Amino acid sequence: MRKQRTEALNFELVVDGTPIEIVAKPYIAANEQPRFRVSYDGSPVHIFGYEPEMGKVIVMDSASEDIHPKIEDAIGRMLLKTIAA
Repeated sequence: MRKQRTEALNFELVVDGTPIEIVAKPYIAANEQPRFRVSYDGSPVHIFGYEPEMGKVIVMDSASEDIHPKIEDAIGRMLLKTIAA
């Protein structure tokens, strides 16, 4: 059985007056939770996912300290809207 190919989400966020280009590729993790492979402004890919206990989307990979908290929060809020839609 082939996996369904999901289109990447492309959007722009403004954080502290600076526009940031986001590319997020959604997928479903082994635990059936939504995940996203996210790159912003050409950065390396980070994994974001829904954290049910926190009720929000957060960065989940080991390089999470590379992302400014304001950028992580803005991306997480936007991705949460796509899950809720």
